[in-house]
Amino acid sequence: MQNRNFDYLRPAVNLIPEDIRPNVEVYKEYMKYAFLENPSLKTWKNYIFQPGFEPESAQFAYNQWEPRDNDVIVATFPKAGTTWTRELLRQIIYLKDEENLKKSKAMNYFFSYLEFGPVSKYLVTDNIPLPRRVLGTHLAADLINFEKLKSKGTKIIYVTRNPKSQAVSWYPFARADYFMHKEFFQKRYPEDEKAFLDMYINGQQSMCAKEGEGYLEHIRSWYQHKDDENVLFLCFEEMKKDVTKQVRRLADFIDVSLSDDDVKKVCQNSSLGKMKKSWDTPDMPPTFFFRKGQVGDWKNHLTVAQSEKIDANVERVLGDTDIKFIYELEQ
Repeated sequence: MQNRNFDYLRPAVNLIPEDIRPNVEVYKEYMKYAFLENPSLKTWKNYIFQPGFEPESAQFAYNQWEPRDNDVIVATFPKAGTTWTRELLRQIIYLKDEENLKKSKAMNYFFSYLEFGPVSKYLVTDNIPLPRRVLGTHLAADLINFEKLKSKGTKIIYVTRNPKSQAVSWYPFARADYFMHKEFFQKRYPEDEKAFLDMYINGQQSMCAKEGEGYLEHIRSWYQHKDDENVLFLCFEEMKKDVTKQVRRLADFIDVSLSDDDVKKVCQNSSLGKMKKSWDTPDMPPTFFFRKGQVGDWKNHLTVAQSEKIDANVERVLGDTDIKFIYELEQ
């Protein structure tokens, strides 16, 4: 991450009509301050926000922001399949519209995540000339205005991933973030993988959750909405097992008609290899967002004690639900 000029914010801003186009330097300066100069944890309703994720923007999304009736929001905990799911949706929606497919790519995490960046970024988010938007959020369900989204007809996809794979994927992601030069975050996210995972599994790296809580509590918060008519629960491992089937589920859920050939193209265009090759954010190499995307690799990283601790946590937090994680796929 030697190149930290945050110039990848420019393409989205350039799509905004000139008479209302904001100065991209404002957003670049925000990124420098929030990640390089003064990274800090913030809270709203006792939920902890990582650097870049802003309580003020989350509150704006809850209270003032007006979604469109055809918006699609991908809700996840970090490293649970967010980027892949959003790419699948982008390809489903704009498979036959090359111009808008290109425009939609400019709408990166800064402008698409409801709670990311300053409230002023909504000037871009709400004025990018796209007929349909694929947005994202890592917010717990308690911080989402479901009544508003449901009344607007906004579709929400929540993705789960087994907590052992998610934890292992979180380690290199967190360690590579912009703010790791600060001593506070070096202690919070130690370099040693075992020490890092011990802290994470024991709730000492809370984010998108309350102090002492984490991924499982995030799932629990969303679980109460799994049967809402505008919410679809997806499983990362089921996507890996049969992506064609899950693409059809996604397309049907967001009311997009796809032929068999269309589904095949969506799967090809959204493969991990294709996504890595088309990555064009110099500040963040593809390895930052994409690890291996495998199921079962956690066995090469977690100790027996760590694996058993996660099992105990799952039983404690989700034991009375029907959520059953898939930790391995048959070869």
